[in-house]
Amino acid sequence: MKQSQALMLLTAIILFFINSCAPKPTKKVPIEFESGQKYFHQVCANCHGVDALGKNTRAPGLIDPEYLPKNFSDEDFYQQIVEGSKKMSSQRNKVSDPEIKEIIKYLRYSQEIAGLSEGDDDPDEDEEE
Repeated sequence: MKQSQALMLLTAIILFFINSCAPKPTKKVPIEFESGQKYFHQVCANCHGVDALGKNTRAPGLIDPEYLPKNFSDEDFYQQIVEGSKKMSSQRNKVSDPEIKEIIKYLRYSQEIAGLSEGDDDPDEDEEE
């Protein structure tokens, strides 16, 4: 009995430190994006970096033209988080659907304030119209 209680206590301590060791955001965001920022930093920032910038991390930064909606839709983000891929394990056990939606909303806001927009197309694409 004492051994199982000690194991439970040790598990609780480890979980506390894992959550408290997540990178902290460096940017202040408007209130409507704070929950997404919080969830991102709890679940995603250890790999994708502080504020999703991906500097010196094992996963790419998400504040990048490659992840704008024209290249990587909100549904693509959702599927990647839920199902994972060859490079990323599923995060389904760490976040709920509403939390995933808030993370995506935060990422889109962060892309926007970083100056990334759908207008950052290749100049040749405009000539096709």
